[in-house]
Amino acid sequence: MRATVAGSGSGSATLTGSKLNLNASFEGIPSPATTAKLHKGLATGVRGSAFQDLTITKATKGTVSGVVDLTPDQVESLRQGKLYIQISSEKSPEGTLWGWILK
Repeated sequence: MRATVAGSGSGSATLTGSKLNLNASFEGIPSPATTAKLHKGLATGVRGSAFQDLTITKATKGTVSGVVDLTPDQVESLRQGKLYIQISSEKSPEGTLWGWILK
């Protein structure tokens, strides 16, 4: 699996009320991206379940974006550092790049 887990990225997230606006970029993944989803982990750095699809460039570098209406529980998870973006790719459908949303 190590050969398919690679890449780097950065981005920003803005919370206005319960609306989360996400904009990020990524590069260096070993095969074209197929999906990007917002997930809620059990803790920072611990993977969890997806709850929202995001828009992604289907290439080895590009952008991820989305506007998500969060529930009160999801807002609290965001404040606790439990939300993250997962990018999956052709060679790694279970995820090739993860990015936790931190302050």
